[in-house]
Amino acid sequence: MRTAVFALLLTISSTWSNLVQAESSSLRYLTGEWYQIDSNAGKCADCRILIERNGEDFTVKANNGWSAIVRPSFEGKPFVAGKGSWPPNFGDVYGGKAFFLNLGIKEDELLMLMTVPGRDGELRNVKAIFRRQTGFGKE
Repeated sequence: MRTAVFALLLTISSTWSNLVQAESSSLRYLTGEWYQIDSNAGKCADCRILIERNGEDFTVKANNGWSAIVRPSFEGKPFVAGKGSWPPNFGDVYGGKAFFLNLGIKEDELLMLMTVPGRDGELRNVKAIFRRQTGFGKE
């Protein structure tokens, strides 16, 4: 009986360790500068975000003023989610608004979903795709 319990604990420990290693290696790829290549909010040749690790969290800063703090998925999935805000002086419909942010990696692309209230209070989903500058021309 003791051997069976020990074997079970060893299996659980080994599986958990592999999940944590897989998560941290894919999330480590998140850090750095990403350039927007597509968005449902319109083309922006100069839009980019910078992602930095801050302990367990990640800080996301966009060159157009918004920023967010995101955390890894508690299920070990290769995505992060959190909250952010647009600066109050941003002259668009989103000025001063808080939003939810989800980021995930698919192959060499960073996928973004930002859910933010519009002027009428309805939630709007801003979707964007980012790539690193290395290996492709800035679009």
